[in-house]
Amino acid sequence: MKRGLVAPLLAVALLLNLGLAPVVAAADPVRIAVISIQDILDRSVVAREARGKIEGEIERQRATLQREQAALEEMREEIEKKSSVWSDQVRAEREREFQRRFRAFEGLNEDAQLAVQQQEKVLMEPVLLKLDEIIAEFGRDHNYDLILEYTMKGLRSRTGLLYAAETMDISEQVRQELDKRLK
Repeated sequence: MKRGLVAPLLAVALLLNLGLAPVVAAADPVRIAVISIQDILDRSVVAREARGKIEGEIERQRATLQREQAALEEMREEIEKKSSVWSDQVRAEREREFQRRFRAFEGLNEDAQLAVQQQEKVLMEPVLLKLDEIIAEFGRDHNYDLILEYTMKGLRSRTGLLYAAETMDISEQVRQELDKRLK
């Protein structure tokens, strides 16, 4: 009785496979490209200029913080050296002053981080928005079905892309378009 069911099921499966084969063969091939956002941002003139401005802001903030840190270190050394000759009242007053300046330094550090983050957002957000727009347009214009982002290829990949032929990488074309549009 089992043999009686197996043969018709195999025949139906065979007919279904034969019937679907022309449909699959007639479909357009899937077009896939890969892109490295990091590579584009590293080589883009516009992105490098924005990063240069951000790094300038980081250096300005760092210089301010280093001056204040040096003043705090001086104050701490003075307290350590002279605390034995100071009265309890003077020592307590200097330690309170040190704590007050240290808290102010921490606030200054937070303000510096926020200033850098704000400038990074102001300078890089337009670049990233334009890059997103260009990638979508490039995909549509060149009939890509899928564009995958990669940071690294191979086993060190953070995105799971283990291999892609160099001919699939459209990073350079997208970078050129980004620089052209944002100049």
